[in-house]
Amino acid sequence: MATRIHWVLDGRIVQPPTVAESGSATEERDLMQRMGYVKITASEQGTTIRWSMFSRNWASLFFAAEWLQGAFGPHHLQYYSAGWFFERHKQPWAAADRIRHLIHKSDVHLSQSVYIHKVPEARCDLPPVLRKALHDNAASEDVSIDCAYDPASQRYRVARVGPQSTIAKLWGLNPVSYPCLSGHSYDEAVSRAYPVVTRSGEPHYDHVYAAMASASGDVVWVPYQRVVLPIVQGRSGKGVRIVTELAKVDISPL
Repeated sequence: MATRIHWVLDGRIVQPPTVAESGSATEERDLMQRMGYVKITASEQGTTIRWSMFSRNWASLFFAAEWLQGAFGPHHLQYYSAGWFFERHKQPWAAADRIRHLIHKSDVHLSQSVYIHKVPEARCDLPPVLRKALHDNAASEDVSIDCAYDPASQRYRVARVGPQSTIAKLWGLNPVSYPCLSGHSYDEAVSRAYPVVTRSGEPHYDHVYAAMASASGDVVWVPYQRVVLPIVQGRSGKGVRIVTELAKVDISPL
């Protein structure tokens, strides 16, 4: 079965919109945001439903939720709300239930771009690299990044990015990876745990859900689990080592 793309408008499948033929991500999002299109991509490898929140597309989303019942899995939901969210569901009924839930959330405008939630360390779904970091209170340089405290600016600044760290894999090493840039809202939010770790000498574990610019320039919501470890670093001697893994988080902005 070849990949098939269906465009849904006002609750029914329609002819492909001409403006989308260029394949531009900006044009595609504009179709969804301004005109209310819902895009369905289907093949034997799975089905993807793609749409924009805050658009006049309820009838089309209800249609997509019913259409999923006869579609190949896994079922992927991709929806835009201050950035792209990506979800994967094995069962069509679960994906359909989630679509209906999101319809009722379509008037919810997110008030922040970073959500952080501290959770118990004794979790069964803790990624192995994070579990080891918590147990050893240490981590390999390859899979981590180091931040040193700068007394002049009173900020923690990135001193090293490990080549196998999650940040390096997603955003690269040079120039400094986007999430490592200091001074923006993401940096302000995620660095709040650093002074606590340097003072206590104890590791810190939490979940993060953040809207960040992707390599293509689009904004995507990235869920990850994080361990922050104390290390000696920089002129002040204060520093932290951070290990992250893309993983399911106990945060649901929508």
